[in-house]
Amino acid sequence: MRPMFVLYEAILYLVLLFALPWFLVVGVLRGKYLPSVGTRLGRYRGEPSRHDIWFHAVSVGETLALRPIVEEVQRQRPQIAYVITTTTLTGQSLAHRLFPHATITYFPLDFSFSVRRFLDHHLPRVFATIETEIWPNAVRIASSRGIRLILANGRISDRSFPRYRLIRMFVGPILRRYHRILVREQVDRERFERIGATPEKIEVVGNVKFDLELDEADSEVEPLVERLSAGRNIFIAGSTIEGEDEILIPRLGDLLREGSSFAVIAPRKPQRFEIVAALLEASEIRWARRSELSDASALPEADVLLLDTIGELPPLYRHAVAAFVGGSLVAGGGGHNPIEPAAVGVPVAFGPNMSNFREIASTLLEAGAATRVGSVEELLRFVRSMIDDESKRVQLGRRAAETVQRNRGAAARTAQRILELLD
Repeated sequence: MRPMFVLYEAILYLVLLFALPWFLVVGVLRGKYLPSVGTRLGRYRGEPSRHDIWFHAVSVGETLALRPIVEEVQRQRPQIAYVITTTTLTGQSLAHRLFPHATITYFPLDFSFSVRRFLDHHLPRVFATIETEIWPNAVRIASSRGIRLILANGRISDRSFPRYRLIRMFVGPILRRYHRILVREQVDRERFERIGATPEKIEVVGNVKFDLELDEADSEVEPLVERLSAGRNIFIAGSTIEGEDEILIPRLGDLLREGSSFAVIAPRKPQRFEIVAALLEASEIRWARRSELSDASALPEADVLLLDTIGELPPLYRHAVAAFVGGSLVAGGGGHNPIEPAAVGVPVAFGPNMSNFREIASTLLEAGAATRVGSVEELLRFVRSMIDDESKRVQLGRRAAETVQRNRGAAARTAQRILELLD
């Protein structure tokens, strides 16, 4: 093992040593880590089983991005066996729902012993990571065993690029072990080159998130929202983060009182659910929380629904007259994916901080298919205009859906490159 990997593993053990008390406390109080510690350390039940492809997607966003790639792989090679790993519990839940025929487990902690145990048990031939997930030991050990490596839908954000440049001497040799690096746009290609990736292995294929297909079947939450909203215009604030709910909720009452409107607020992270609930409780807004409602329950009178569940937001967008995609209105957020509402023809707005979805935001804005707002006041003016001007709403929605449709195809190109590594 090269000295830099020895140092890296030593740092991992030190981090684990100091973080262990925190993990134990959180594990006991929330049941969040302890149930999965065995698989994260590479301990599995049953006999080893060979898989053609190992896909890794960190959490919910990456798991959704993985879906069209897997569907295309299955369409071309129905017999292929694959294992899917995620890092988060929410990613696990979504992966089990989206990929019922796959082997689903947690990504092994990046210690040499746990990575080896994972590879010994699942025996993959290709290792495909979705977005820029660079785990040195996983890459080193997999490549040393002849497993072919591909990084798909790669990007390097404005915030992370300076950090990667600082550790270029370490990350460069890791990137050079990949057989292919598929990136979203030319900027990402240049950044991967500058941190040490082999230029000939980098290919711009577009963003697979444009290939997102929402389920056509009705979800359980849709009839609930239809009954709660009772024909009112629905505004959705999706993937909101700290700082956005705090400035939006106090102003939301004005919008709800002015017209026939109903709002859905969907915090990005589960740990925000109770915080946002407290903000709504402190306001004068009538509200309900999704986790307390069912088809059989008597629904309360409410003007706002707190969507405190995972995976139910995407199908709701098709019922909205306007949508805001969060993580973008406060500094440091980086933004979240605006394709979900745009794909179903919903006028979408986001704030100025969209560095994590730079090329998607630029594509939509250049096509006049999205609106950038700089404040809550601008956001509420956008929503009011969509409610008041139906022709403008229809025009913006149609433009958004057409823009998404024109930019599809990256998932098929990515699937083809993955399959080429199997041949």
